[in-house]
Amino acid sequence: MLVLSRKCGQTVCIGQDITITFLRVRGRVAKIGIDAPSLVRVLRGELCDGGRSAKPVCDRARGDPIALATYC
Repeated sequence: MLVLSRKCGQTVCIGQDITITFLRVRGRVAKIGIDAPSLVRVLRGELCDGGRSAKPVCDRARGDPIALATYC
């Protein structure tokens, strides 16, 4: 797993086609924008992990807004 720290307005690129932009961080919530081709399916974690809750992973990231955005 790659863990990065980003400031608002900075981006992370995945391959040549996907860009994640950090739009805002307030408290423990980070708002991100995802730019991906229409053929790439983008889902929240709780929708793609077979019904398991993301809470155990989020507990490890408590207090770090960027880690919360990464894990949750």
